[in-house]
Amino acid sequence: MVLMTVMVSAQDKKPYPVYCNVMGYNFWGVGKVKVQLDMGRFTRGKGFESIYEPDGKKKKFHTMMSVLNYMAERGWKCIGTYFITVGKSNVIHYLLEKYVNDPEEMKEGLILKEDSEELYLKEKEEYEKNRRDDAY
Repeated sequence: MVLMTVMVSAQDKKPYPVYCNVMGYNFWGVGKVKVQLDMGRFTRGKGFESIYEPDGKKKKFHTMMSVLNYMAERGWKCIGTYFITVGKSNVIHYLLEKYVNDPEEMKEGLILKEDSEELYLKEKEEYEKNRRDDAY
């Protein structure tokens, strides 16, 4: 009877909303759009994250709509947009929402810096090199 109660309460867990702020730079300029995500996580000294390809290179987008489509394919829905001007640069922000049952579902389908094996190995190699240099 205890097992049955545990199974029912796990099934009754309702999805809850999580949010992501997508910031786009150079959306009026020439070249690729630069994108940063704020998923409310503090990683490696920064609150902002970039999206990476499996080979460890930053993912490149041609337009902000391609960014939104990419995120929509991963379950995110745009619920708001706003601009902030910093100096002479305009930064467009898209507020995205996704319903999850577990916090790990936030980054489902996304390759972030900590997920990229190649980036991890590069950083580890650089760290060890700096450590050896500091020893002398």
